[in-house]
Amino acid sequence: MNLILTILHSVPFFQTLTDEENHEIIEHITEQFYPANYKLFSKGDMGDAMYIIKSGMVKVFDGEKEIASLGDEEFFGEMSLIESVPRNATVETLSDCEIFVLKREDFNKLLEKNPEIAQKVKAAYAARKAENEK
Repeated sequence: MNLILTILHSVPFFQTLTDEENHEIIEHITEQFYPANYKLFSKGDMGDAMYIIKSGMVKVFDGEKEIASLGDEEFFGEMSLIESVPRNATVETLSDCEIFVLKREDFNKLLEKNPEIAQKVKAAYAARKAENEK
């Protein structure tokens, strides 16, 4: 539980939340096991979840070009929690992975019940999106 909380503090959307608010998010996170060489999603798939790597390695690529390798305590897919947009890359496991998954559907239910969290997350998202568009 503390590992997820530590990682959430590094996610821009969740940095302004209190530990109590982050614990509410943690309640909606599930832990999944994926074997090596498993494709989590492909470029163009509609994004529906954020992923946090507990253990293992994944590669992020576009066609044949590798964009990044991510490992323990790194995250990806966070933009899909807010926006329903196609994935801009493919992600595949390089090794057996334990990954925490937060589905947009569950996240949206949480935001509906907690307007304070929704307001903070949406403000952080707007700031990040504006920064990315500069």
